Amino acid sequence: MYAQLVEGGTTPELREAMDRIVREEMLPALEQEAGFAGTLNLVDRATGKALMLMLWETREHAELPLRERGPEFLKALGSVMAISTGARAPISLWEVNAVAWPDTAFQPAA
Repeated sequence: MYAQLVEGGTTPELREAMDRIVREEMLPALEQEAGFAGTLNLVDRATGKALMLMLWETREHAELPLRERGPEFLKALGSVMAISTGARAPISLWEVNAVAWPDTAFQPAA
């Protein structure tokens, strides 16, 4: 399993709008991508910054060029970019060497 770490964000004022895009557009789009194995989105509400950790079954899935991703993913990415600050660190790739998940699903605060 491999993970991509994406660091970026928006302004604190647009954080809720970005959260909505992530939940309603990006997550469903990622679920349609070949090799997708899960994701976590972490936010700092005070700064608007976020980290998204996307898990992939193989290195090839993780490194797939954007032009080869599905149309729903590209549409969701466009929505994200429309309200992003544009300040983003390079996407990093990590090999996952250990995993532990509890039996219960996480439910974010409303």
